[in-house]
Amino acid sequence: MLAQKFLVLALMGTEWVIWLLLLLSVFSLGVILEKFWTLRIKRGNENKVRQKIGDALMKKNRKAIEDALLDEPSSSAEVTRKVIHMQDSGVNFEDSLSIVLSEEKVMLESRLALLGTLGANAPFIGLFGTVLGIIHAFHNLAMNAKGGPSIVMAGISEALVATALGLFVAIPAVAAYNYFVRYIRKIMVSSENFARLVAIACMNMAQKKN
Repeated sequence: MLAQKFLVLALMGTEWVIWLLLLLSVFSLGVILEKFWTLRIKRGNENKVRQKIGDALMKKNRKAIEDALLDEPSSSAEVTRKVIHMQDSGVNFEDSLSIVLSEEKVMLESRLALLGTLGANAPFIGLFGTVLGIIHAFHNLAMNAKGGPSIVMAGISEALVATALGLFVAIPAVAAYNYFVRYIRKIMVSSENFARLVAIACMNMAQKKN
């Protein structure tokens, strides 16, 4: 009984699997483009903001430092600004840095797991479609034995399209996932180093005023 129900599913062929993979490929491309754009913004122009912060530190102008950080959308500036704010509220520097960095990392990695999931599972979806197609091809042969091997070969060649499409979806997703993981790691390291330099300098500046 269960085998008969699965046979009904298999006889639907691979077309619905192919449409599913095409939909996943569009979804994957959308995530890749969105992450690329977002991370480019979050990387920012660190040399430019470093120059502004350096000038403000030389002048011991706390307001200019805060304005420079507020105008820059990069992770380095945002992490530093939040750390300074938490320090002003009495939170320990290391604690505030750890909290802000973890929150920033979660934000940067949003939707990244979707690419990893697609990269890992798209080939299996394609393989599933191929298996369904092969079952369908042999069923057609059983129903029309006079057609000979040509019926099976035609069905199998059509079924293999699902496997090829699964790989077509998976390879860019895996490549993009690995690239973004490395890119986010660079952003986090840069943000931590920048926050340490600026926040500690602001803290020393405040202590000297007191």
